[in-house]
Amino acid sequence: MMTENLSQTNTSHEQADSSTSEPVVENSPCEDFSSDNPLTSLKSEWIKVSLEPSLTLVQVMDLKEKFLQYQGIRVQLDGIKVERIDTAALQLLFAFVNNPAVTVGWVEASAELLGAARLLGLSSLMGLPMSEPTDSK
Repeated sequence: MMTENLSQTNTSHEQADSSTSEPVVENSPCEDFSSDNPLTSLKSEWIKVSLEPSLTLVQVMDLKEKFLQYQGIRVQLDGIKVERIDTAALQLLFAFVNNPAVTVGWVEASAELLGAARLLGLSSLMGLPMSEPTDSK
């Protein structure tokens, strides 16, 4: 197939041999870009964004402003620290993950995040696994 020609544009040499159908959620070992200033990164690089432990209506506006910085950028969401999340924050995450101007992949997700997304029927629509991790606190 012709996946090699498509995958070699602006990717590291180690990715050229593997053919993946979905985004790789690893930071590129060749480039060291700070996630504090995603606008200076190349559009082909992944920017890791760690979600806060509490994602509720109180944090939604700040999170929305943060997400607006990532238009046209590939983002890895790390939700392992999420301990509390409400419907408003899940709606914002859903909109961000499904924004056509951003490529989003998940690094990890906490049991709380997975449970809330599953409860609202958003797991598959957000690219999250349907089941929670087996090791819960």
